[in-house]
Formats: sequence, C-alpha cells, structure tokens
Amino acid sequence: MIRRFRVAIYAPHFAEYSYRLAAALAKHCDVRLVLNRKDANQQWNLDWIPAPASFDTRIRDLSLRRSGAIGLPRSFLDILAFRPDVVHCHECPEYFTAGLMELLRLTSLPRVLTVHDAIPHSEGGSGTNTSEERLRDRMRAGATHVTVHGQSCVADFVRASPGYRGEVTSSMHGVLMVPAANSAPIQAVEGRILFFGRMWAYKGLDVFLDAIDLLSKRGIRHQAIIAGRGPEMTRFGARMADMASVNAIDTYVSAEDTSTLFQSAEVVALPYKDASQSGVLASAFGNHRPVVASATGGIPDVVTDGVNGLLVPPADAEALADALERVLTSRPLAASLTEGARQTAEGSLSWDHIAERLFTTYRRVAGVSA
Repeated sequence: MIRRFRVAIYAPHFAEYSYRLAAALAKHCDVRLVLNRKDANQQWNLDWIPAPASFDTRIRDLSLRRSGAIGLPRSFLDILAFRPDVVHCHECPEYFTAGLMELLRLTSLPRVLTVHDAIPHSEGGSGTNTSEERLRDRMRAGATHVTVHGQSCVADFVRASPGYRGEVTSSMHGVLMVPAANSAPIQAVEGRILFFGRMWAYKGLDVFLDAIDLLSKRGIRHQAIIAGRGPEMTRFGARMADMASVNAIDTYVSAEDTSTLFQSAEVVALPYKDASQSGVLASAFGNHRPVVASATGGIPDVVTDGVNGLLVPPADAEALADALERVLTSRPLAASLTEGARQTAEGSLSWDHIAERLFTTYRRVAGVSA
C-alpha cells in the first residue's frame, strides 16, 4: 500500500486559519493539526467548519504556566510521532514555535513557515520590540520555505530578511468567520459600516472617526459599528461616546455575534495606516461583504478597486469618507461590489484553491515528484 503524503501543522495561534487549511488539505494528504487549547477556545467555533475529509487534531495546553510543562513537550512529540513529510508553522513572536523550529533543524524535515507580517506594523501589534524581533529572526532562520500573503508581502519579506536563502512564495489568506452552512442569512442594514478587529494605532481608528464626522456633516445616512478591544478604544472612548452615529463595542464578541456583525454591515472599513495582510479583510469577503480599504501593504493584492471594494490612500479621512459615501448612496455600486466580494471568496480566497497550491509546494519542498 502506498503511504500518503503527510503534513503536520503546528499552530499555537491562528486556530481558525489552521483548521480551515487542514480541512482543505485533508482531501490531498494525511494531516495532523496541533492547536493551543486557549486559542482554539477563543477563536471561531471550529465545529462550524466543514471537513469533508477527516484529519487528526491534537489540542494541547501551550503556555509557560505549570500545565504547559506537559503540554509543550507533548505538542512537539505530536509533530515528530506523526512522521510528517513537511511541517508547517506560523510565525508569531512566542517561544513555542521558535523552539519547535530549532528542534526540527536537527532533522531533515522540510519546514514551511507562514509569515503573516513580513514587516512589523508601525504603531502597535506584534514584532515591535527587540525580544519579539529575536524570536522572529530565529523562526525565519529555521525555515526551509516561507509563504506570505500576496506578492507585495513577498517584496516586503525580501527587504526585511535579505539574508534568507530559502524560497519565498505567495499563498493567499483564505476566508475566515464564514457563517455555518445551516445558519439563516442575515440581510445588510442600510447605511451600516463595520470597523472590526484589535484596535492598535496602525488600524487607523482616528482616521475612521474623522471620516464618520465628515459623513455626518454631509448628511449621509449611516451607522458606524466599531467592535474590538485594544488601546485605541480607550484613547478614543470619550470621542466615540459623543458621536451619535457610532456604536462602540469594547468587549469580547462571540462567534455568533461576530457573524451577525459582518453580515449586517453594508460595507466593512479597513482604514489602516500600514498593513501586510488582513484577517478582517478575509472575514469581510467570507461573509460576502465589500470593503473600503487603504491601498497599503498586501491589501491591493486582494482588493481590486471597483470590483470587490474601493481603495483609498492611507491616513486620508476625506478620501475614506468619499468612498464610503459612494457605497452607501449607490445601490448598483453596492450590489456590484458585494457580488465581487462573493466571487473573491469563492475564487482566490477559497481554502480549496489555497490548499491545492500549497500541496504542490509541499511536495516540491519535500523533493517528491509530481
């Protein structure tokens, strides 16, 4: 009997992303997915994700607490005992993945590393202190092959890590937060704009609030939902409370409520000052909602202006307000962009499409002929 190709995915973070990837890869090969218990419980409801082909999932306590003294070594053994042909990890500034990558360097196993942020964000977010920089450098040094999300991110990675000698390829960020198949669709609320995510300074909350002020002065009917946690919610809390058209949700949002937030929006705003890729963008398209987004980093690799969203210059509140006004006041434009978002979700951001291309990469990295 011919042994199937095996891929092990190690994911202390990015649980939903990794589960969707594993479910799609399982159609092509045997997969073992190792998740962090805390991350798996906090992210999307994994039971909602269809998995036509079975794969093995191990959930461990990956922490530096006492219980992690058992969970961490077990997670490493989960990977090695599977006898994979390729190990796929995510770059995240923590010790678990860095330790596994260095352990695997003692073996001949190919190591694929997905780098979500080739260059750290300008204001806040991960990878912005010397300790995190060292961890990032350790992981990149241990990678046989690196994937990033879009051709712009390939260029960013090459600039950020000029000493890396392995191959760097683009693998798009698949859709996230897709509603359960049996859930009833939710109609968009006229005029509703969603700004969602972890609120760091680089996300541009100040730019978004300036744009909302402009919409109010112009008399454009709208409602802005700002949902997420982070330092910017505190910094701008008083201002948001005084804005009649703003509803700020500064608390944990369940999977069910997150799905409702995305589907009930007419448009999702991503006014980022800088970016590499965006899970929020993948979630907007996963819910078939168009975006108004900054033309920065890898976002234009996904958003085609006038097709599945509108692109604006970063940190330009007037341009952001103009684009939002166009979507909110033109039924034909909104419908066209919504259809474009759906087609993108079912095309280039489909996990089946992404997994098929990644499987080809895995086999090449492992030296397996087609």
